Amino acid sequence: MLFHLAEPAALLGIVLALLIGIYAHDTAQVIVARLLQDRGLRSGRLTASLKDRVSPFSAVAMLIAGVGWTEPIPMNDVWRKRRFHVAVAVLAGPLAYLVLAFVAIIGFKFVSQPLIIVEGTRIVELAGAGGFSAKLVLWLAVTFASLFIVSLIPIPPADGGRVLFGLGPQSPSWRKAEYQLRENNVGIVILLVAILLPKLFLGFPSVVDQLVLPLLGGLGDIINLHIR
Repeated sequence: MLFHLAEPAALLGIVLALLIGIYAHDTAQVIVARLLQDRGLRSGRLTASLKDRVSPFSAVAMLIAGVGWTEPIPMNDVWRKRRFHVAVAVLAGPLAYLVLAFVAIIGFKFVSQPLIIVEGTRIVELAGAGGFSAKLVLWLAVTFASLFIVSLIPIPPADGGRVLFGLGPQSPSWRKAEYQLRENNVGIVILLVAILLPKLFLGFPSVVDQLVLPLLGGLGDIINLHIR
């Protein structure tokens, strides 16, 4: 996010997407958990403040890179008979990001200015950002898509890591690996490296950046919007 201080539309889009995404993510998980009657779910998360939803480490990632993760919502992870119920509730969070990204893409279709490219005898019409509103909506879509990708990384505290270890075997080695990742903050370090290093060092491969454009392109294809 710090790299877009000179771009008002991008900066505003990122900030709005983070705020909307965080609350939508938690709301989706809480609603699904309640529908599945998860007794381990604690009340009050829907009214919790932003500092209770985002850890300091994730806040740093959001401030620098414009993407991060939310604090896990307590659910009944221990009861193995309900591990699939917990997985469904957890995955409702990433799904909320994906839905928001799709909504932003729909909005982008109406405010963007098309680019016409001639390739031989074929004319291709692509989506172009254009004015302030188009850039704003585009960055909403990019940030929502980035949040979706980060949330599915199979490392705690990301949602993907919670699902992986929740559905995985309960052998001593598997539990030890989860303990190292979760309790010793090894997972946080890995997430920070994956998110921040590509922003701080040019040329460092970024999983998020490599997947965002194909994801947005696929969402755009649904509504016949071609995004480069």
